[in-house]
Amino acid sequence: MKIRPCGTKAVVPVLILILMTGFNGNCAESPLLAAVARPSFSFADDLEQKDLVPAVRHSLKYLCGLPPDRKIPFGGRTVSVEHLARSLDVFLSLVNGEPASGELDRLIREHFDIYQAGAPGNPDSGRQMLVTGYFQPIFAGSLTRASPYLHPLYAVPDDLVYRTGARGEKTAGRIRDDTFVPYWTRGEIELQGRAAGHELVWLKDPFDAFVLHVQGSGLIRLPDGAVQGVRFAARNGREYRSIGRLLVETGRLKLKDASLDSIRAYLAAHPGEQEKILHHNESFIFFSWAEHLKPTGNLGLELTAGRSAAVDQSFYPAGALAFLVSRKPSISRGNGVQWTPLHRFVLVQDTGSAMRGPGKVDLFWGTGPAAGAEAGRMKEKGELFLLLLKKQPSPGTASICSDIPEVR
Repeated sequence: MKIRPCGTKAVVPVLILILMTGFNGNCAESPLLAAVARPSFSFADDLEQKDLVPAVRHSLKYLCGLPPDRKIPFGGRTVSVEHLARSLDVFLSLVNGEPASGELDRLIREHFDIYQAGAPGNPDSGRQMLVTGYFQPIFAGSLTRASPYLHPLYAVPDDLVYRTGARGEKTAGRIRDDTFVPYWTRGEIELQGRAAGHELVWLKDPFDAFVLHVQGSGLIRLPDGAVQGVRFAARNGREYRSIGRLLVETGRLKLKDASLDSIRAYLAAHPGEQEKILHHNESFIFFSWAEHLKPTGNLGLELTAGRSAAVDQSFYPAGALAFLVSRKPSISRGNGVQWTPLHRFVLVQDTGSAMRGPGKVDLFWGTGPAAGAEAGRMKEKGELFLLLLKKQPSPGTASICSDIPEVR
């Protein structure tokens, strides 16, 4: 067993590496199933292509930073990083040719094998995914504690360490009497001051801080008008538990009404319950200052609204190309919420503490309140299909990565 401290500089790259490459090789059945029958939908994208190309290039940049011969589990087989990169490169060439919708559909089916994602072993589910949304919030904050800024985000505390298990898995915890024990829960950290002295920034509302914990990053507008970004640095290793589900299961909210806005409204109307409800989720995130204001995923690259998707990367390869089918909300003042079909190409470019298991996909919606209002309503059924180039690179073939243009 190896134990190392979880200081930001030493551990974040290790955490990112674990999240990106910790593929689950122990599943009896792959969460990716080759789509033998012709998918019933058309590969027609409901978004403009202007944001698709840079999103694909971001994935290429990530993949080209890995050893090209590294093997990755993919639908009951293993493929090389070079194979994944070539899949993106060929797709990029097809998209840059600006084919008509029907022609792109034909080309995709001609050049790519299609794998359906989803939790195996449940024939009644039809391998459907739970599709949710996340966003980059913007909240008011202060670098010093002074009313109304009383609720801190914390940097990584000195006593947070990782234990390495026999199979390389990492578990967060702390050392007590020379024994590794679980790290403090959310309630213990907030009520007992277990991270005191590591305050990074102070916010107005405890639910604002909670939202940042769920989203993993965000922007802080300081009293002088300056804006700084915060991002995930480490977590306490405790299980993520949904407070939205708690409110529904206890009859406080109806399932059809549950959203980020409705949860905020309930807590504001019932301040005496707020602390207990928030502490139901024992998972706790520690932050660091971001180098820039752009939203960044666990691959260390910029996220693209509507294109970047978070999944459990122990089941699905980071950087991979996919096609998502579901429905999406559109919110207007006069007409309320309208739902329309969602069908688009997305890239596996992020993960999160709530993304555990093969049956979930979280779509990045963008930055700010409007994105948050729509993302907060996403809890829809959907289907996710991963695309892999049929033609494998021949042994000895030169890598395509030397020809990839710099992502800007």
